[in-house]
Parts: sequence; structure tokens; C-alpha cells
Amino acid sequence: MKSLLSITLLLFCITGFAQEVTVTQTTERSESIKPLRIGTKLGIPSLITLNAEYVTPLLDERVAATLDFISLSKTVDDVSVKYNNFEFGANVYLKETGKGLYASLTYLSFKSTGTFEDVDYDDGSFGPGTAKIDFSTVNFKVGAKLGRVFYFRAELGYGFGKIPETVVVNSNNSAATAEEDIPAIPGMSSSGTVIFNIGFGFGFL
Repeated sequence: MKSLLSITLLLFCITGFAQEVTVTQTTERSESIKPLRIGTKLGIPSLITLNAEYVTPLLDERVAATLDFISLSKTVDDVSVKYNNFEFGANVYLKETGKGLYASLTYLSFKSTGTFEDVDYDDGSFGPGTAKIDFSTVNFKVGAKLGRVFYFRAELGYGFGKIPETVVVNSNNSAATAEEDIPAIPGMSSSGTVIFNIGFGFGFL
């Protein structure tokens, strides 16, 4: 009876110790990963975006939710442009460390409005006008994240979607319109766009 009691107590202690070690290892690894990352990206087609990433417990802390957003207004050569870029999806890291190589699947929504001072319309009139360029893409990317607290990342991929090749400018004073070709942008076609960006930021938590 005493032997059975001793064995039971021993097994209980071993189980408790194993659970404590597991919890400790998981906590240490989570702290080492720095699951919340805030930074910025520079590249094409989005020029510049703010980026947030959070490593979830999924697949042994390999899956991270990612979000990119920027809203900017700029005036160039009497053309006022405002655009909003919103992208969200997931990064899947190849290792448990939450850094290094990863594959990414995201959805991007790009919306922009341009206000022009002088436009030649199809009906012969002349004056200010407004045009919109909206498109969305499904993006497949591969990337690499280096660093823990301060990090650097790079991504390369392709976004599949219908990219407009022309833009319709609507008169601000009448129902007149003018259709203009969108200037060719390297890496972008009517069926999608090449994606390349570099980024940096800080890890938290």
C-alpha cells in the first residue's frame, strides 16, 4: 500500500513538473517571439504603408495576422490626389520562432480620388474635374523577417486582380467626361501587379 502511494505521489510530482516546464517554455518562447509587431513598409504598388502583425497560437505560433493601412493626400502639378490603401491577411512562418522565412496570403483594397484643375472634355468644354481609381487584388508573397525587438523584413510576390488601364474624369461643372489612359507603371498590368517591399519596425509584448 505504501509502495502504491509512493508511486502515485511520484507520478503526480513528475506530471506537475512537466506541466510547469511546458508552461514556462511556452511563456519564454512567446516572450522571445515578441508577438506584436508595429512598423512600416516601402515598395510597390503601395508606396508606403503602416504595418501591424500579431503572431497567434495557431500551428505552434507559426501563423500571424497582418494588417497594412495608409491614407494620404498630396498635390502634384495642380493635381490633388488622395488615396487609401488597406491590406489584411496572414503570414505563415516556416519555424516556431515567429521570424525568418514565411509565406503570405493577403487581400488588398486600393481606392484613390484625383482632382484636376484643367481638363479637356470630350464635348469640347474645359475646366476642373474629378477621377477615381479603385482596384483590389489577392496577393501571394514570400518574405523574410530578421530580428526580434528591432526587425527588418522584405517581401516579394504577385497580386492577382483587375487593374484599370484608363480613368474617366468627370467635370465638376457639368455632365461632361473625358477618358484618359493611366500611365504605364513598371510591374503592373491589367491582370495584376508585382509586389515588392522592404520594411522595419519594433516587436512588443
